[in-house]
Amino acid sequence: MQILYNFGLIDVIKKEYVDNSYMIVDGENIIEIGNQEVLSEEQKRKGIDFQGKTVMPGMFNLHIHALSTPIANPASLNWEDPSKIGIRGLVHLQQHLKSGVTFVRDMNGRKQAEIGLRDAIREKIVVGPDYYVAGQCLTMTGGHGSNTGRECDGPIECKKAAREQLKRGVDFIKLMATGGVMSPGMNEDETQLDEEEMAAAIREAHKVGKKTAVHAHGASGIKNAVKAGIDSVEHGSYLDDECIELMLERNTAFVPTLAVDYYLFKYGIKRGVASYAIEKAKRAHEAQVKGFLKAWNAGVLIGVGTDAGTPFNPHYGTYMELVSMVELGINTMDALVAATINSAKIAGVDSWCGSLNVKKRANFLVLDNNPIDDIWALKNIDQVYKDGKLISLPEVEYLPHLD
Repeated sequence: MQILYNFGLIDVIKKEYVDNSYMIVDGENIIEIGNQEVLSEEQKRKGIDFQGKTVMPGMFNLHIHALSTPIANPASLNWEDPSKIGIRGLVHLQQHLKSGVTFVRDMNGRKQAEIGLRDAIREKIVVGPDYYVAGQCLTMTGGHGSNTGRECDGPIECKKAAREQLKRGVDFIKLMATGGVMSPGMNEDETQLDEEEMAAAIREAHKVGKKTAVHAHGASGIKNAVKAGIDSVEHGSYLDDECIELMLERNTAFVPTLAVDYYLFKYGIKRGVASYAIEKAKRAHEAQVKGFLKAWNAGVLIGVGTDAGTPFNPHYGTYMELVSMVELGINTMDALVAATINSAKIAGVDSWCGSLNVKKRANFLVLDNNPIDDIWALKNIDQVYKDGKLISLPEVEYLPHLD
């Protein structure tokens, strides 16, 4: 049992900063939390003094590609042996953990390496964040993601493809409703899997209590996915009023992945990303910002994801998603809520993580500075606790190293 005290707590449920706090952790879980005035001097002597630092729940990143290295052309590494891809993935996941992310969702696997990696973390063979995987994304023949995804056409094939992923033991199903930025020969907003195809796959996931997520840039693809019953829309670049209305009606969540453009525009142009990808991203960026703000103001449930693993989009850069939100005018506390309890709700894990409360998992961050005062404080995490244990991982120099 650990007694931790003398810190300011960010309570993402009540949306307040609580000074002079303490927390008692037994094993993996929080068993007591409150004002440190109730602690005896003996308890303080046995405990750990956090010296007035700030404690907040571990962050979520709901949209990553753990098995993808964020270089100019990540697909150039697809030929690698699955064992090497798995090792790369572990390094990436540990980068997430060291940067304050205690829960991630992986949006597309590679060579079936992701299931074993996830299980190795769950069995505590290796250290990493809580890791939910979709296995192979489901895409139409020749669609976005077809180089690594499961191609399927028509409701019957999509139903079978979803069952294949579920048989492998995935945590959720990922579908591709539109084209993408990185795929040559297609527009990012063009419609791909249609409503009936996605509905067939979504039903299979929901039958066994699994969530679903959709890659969707164009408005028609977003509407198809929402009508099909999708749980979260990823990217949503051309989100319009009708999309937002449908999402509110059907309680569909939104993960905008704003940070991907920050990294792509800052590093991609000068470091070799294909010009067609840059042009598509520029075309979508302005519309995405407008749609995100409309969705936020309308009350759509919004979580945090960065699309880490895309070109020069690092696996230690989750803080930039929150910075992007705040720079667009989102209240800082609300951005922290999006990165924690709201994201936990989207992933379906809010009963056991996402906030610091009794009986929940002791996944939290210790920071020298309060991110409510300055969101950039999230760039420098002092300590990370996962499942009640202080995480200590070796420093690995691993590309890309960005300023």
